[in-house]
Amino acid sequence: MSKLGCILVSAALAAAPAAHAASARATSSATIFKPMTIATAAQMSFGKLQYNGAGPAVGTVMLSANAPVTRTSADVQLLPGGGETPAIRNITGEPGRAYRVTVSPTTTTPGGLTVNNFRIWSANSGDITARSGMLSSSGADTIRVGATLSVPRGTKNDVYTALPTINIAYE
Repeated sequence: MSKLGCILVSAALAAAPAAHAASARATSSATIFKPMTIATAAQMSFGKLQYNGAGPAVGTVMLSANAPVTRTSADVQLLPGGGETPAIRNITGEPGRAYRVTVSPTTTTPGGLTVNNFRIWSANSGDITARSGMLSSSGADTIRVGATLSVPRGTKNDVYTALPTINIAYE
């Protein structure tokens, strides 16, 4: 093809009508959920206890997440009127929506007491330690987080506070 022929073909292609062009329409969507709110009804408390050091190197106190609160202990004297309670959170959000609760696996108090073996109980779904919870048809649920407190022999009389991280988010 000659140089003139190439120029004419190029000019013809450049002048081709727009009818030879293709177009498509795209759509997009978004789903907006009601924001989740979390209210603290109670902080975790193992109550009042006394460990006289007569037992093994470490006594344990187990704070149940299941309602009603029950505690068992090994070599730790639990004192009456201690106000023991699991951490309680009231959740509101999108009705029927699944959510997941995660808790730091282990935390320690400033005095060195270990808090671990967290258990999570949902008013709607029961034990959700290893699975999701579900908000009710009105968009509400209450969760309770229990744990085990390890009390080493020789622990001083004091008030010990641990702040486990409790995260709650939609799935």
